[in-house]
Amino acid sequence: MSSRFETPADAETAFYRAFEANDLAAMMAVWDEADDVVCVHPMGRPLRGVRAVREGWRELFGAEVAMRFGVEAVQVSRHDDLAIHIVMEHILVPNSRPVAPMTATNIYRRTPLGWRMVLHHASPAPGTATATSGHALH
Repeated sequence: MSSRFETPADAETAFYRAFEANDLAAMMAVWDEADDVVCVHPMGRPLRGVRAVREGWRELFGAEVAMRFGVEAVQVSRHDDLAIHIVMEHILVPNSRPVAPMTATNIYRRTPLGWRMVLHHASPAPGTATATSGHALH
């Protein structure tokens, strides 16, 4: 049974909690099950459709990297059944150097089951160092 998110903010909170917990089931409970969902991790290619998004998160969570997020809203807008959140992700990886902040766009759509994520696109914030390894940062 999936969770019901009454507001886009509820879905966003659940997204970052699932991310911090490396919890694939909780992460996918946030995502809409429509074929038009897209996830772009920093320095990564677009993952299109539920299957690709799930596999991308499975791969990321398989690394078992503990991350903690401070999420700062930059702009939040809502238009009927669509909400757009632009945020700064301040990421802490225990026992590591500080990670440069990421700018993320999170888009949510109201469905019969509540608000669900349809897009997460994160990239290094302007003016920060980028990854040189060519790997997705998250």
